[in-house]
Amino acid sequence: MIALFVLKLSAGITLMWCLMPRREVTDGFFRIQMRVVLGLAVLSTLLLADRGTWEIRQSTVIVEKDARPDLVISTGEDAIDSAAAVWRWLQRIQIGVACIAYVGSVFWTLGRRRPGRICIYLMTTGCCGSLLFHSVQVPTLSVWLQLLSDFSSAAVCGSILTGMLLGHWYLTTPAMSTRPLQWFIAAIVIAACLRLVCSATVLITAGIQIPGTTHGIWLAIRWFGTVFVPLLVAILVWRILRYQNTQSATGVLFAGLILVLMGEMSGALLERDLNIPY
Repeated sequence: MIALFVLKLSAGITLMWCLMPRREVTDGFFRIQMRVVLGLAVLSTLLLADRGTWEIRQSTVIVEKDARPDLVISTGEDAIDSAAAVWRWLQRIQIGVACIAYVGSVFWTLGRRRPGRICIYLMTTGCCGSLLFHSVQVPTLSVWLQLLSDFSSAAVCGSILTGMLLGHWYLTTPAMSTRPLQWFIAAIVIAACLRLVCSATVLITAGIQIPGTTHGIWLAIRWFGTVFVPLLVAILVWRILRYQNTQSATGVLFAGLILVLMGEMSGALLERDLNIPY
């Protein structure tokens, strides 16, 4: 569960790097961002080294099978060995991402933007590829719904986290244009709308299969944290930036990030117990 969360976070951050207007952002921001993803890649490598993660997930699905009688999953040794092979491939990809992140931080430190951009593209390919590779291996309602769920969650977390870190960067470079930060407002709205479409589709397809009050609370936190909070944050930041107040906008993004992470972790708990990507 935590490994998947870290993969989503890495994929979301690197995807935002690819899409954002980098020309108006100074080199130092990307130097620090490379080191952030370097740490996430190392963490995910260590988490993926635990083969027991898959076995725990398998046993959880068995326990919850009464709640999901339509779920068919192989729990034999072949399935576990196959999952372990997936884990090893994900490990190798994340090791490669970590190495590229280190090299990229050196390029951005030296002000070499072109090779730095190449590192961004390679890291985005590795992180998004890892998330895609993981998503198609998860037994769920639909592969397409799982992909939409994972990438919309990654976009929500990545947009609001990178936007918040960019807002902090204005403390060291106050003369930098606010256009990149304004771009993140649109990115947050689009990501939240994708998350809304995914969650609504899952509810229509699978219904509300909530076995207890705890899961109901998790579902409420999931919707509030990853759909409504990002939209509210985007509106507040848009109004604040009309006055060029980047510090207040960063504070709003920081508060929103906490709620978004709470919503994402609640969704991860639901998916672990029910195998439904609410």
